[in-house]
Amino acid sequence: MAGIDAQTGQMLAGFPHVAQSLDKLITTMVGERTMHEWVGNPGTKLLGESGTERVVLAWVTVIWVLVELYEPRFKIRRFVPNDIDRVGAIDFTIIGEYRPYAHLSWEQAELFVSVVDGAVRISSVR
Repeated sequence: MAGIDAQTGQMLAGFPHVAQSLDKLITTMVGERTMHEWVGNPGTKLLGESGTERVVLAWVTVIWVLVELYEPRFKIRRFVPNDIDRVGAIDFTIIGEYRPYAHLSWEQAELFVSVVDGAVRISSVR
């Protein structure tokens, strides 16, 4: 699977394409992309909140679900917190497995992820 590098416009393939996709999933708000309005991180609503356990768990859950739904070529194994402060700054490393051919037998999930009142909700699109 190949794509276009968002910075240079050149062809992008392999793990660099997966890394770019993960970056776009985590940093894009829902509804921000023109042709893929449903793709994005509903957890951006949590930005600016205190770094409580509830907020950190919600953020990690949203990221895990987004990657499971929209990037089959990467399987998250664990999150390693590097730094979390009470102000809300969170720094963590995502450790996972690169699966270059996982998208070939993948069907798009019919789920929607949202954050409502700090709670992560997963519901059917239908």
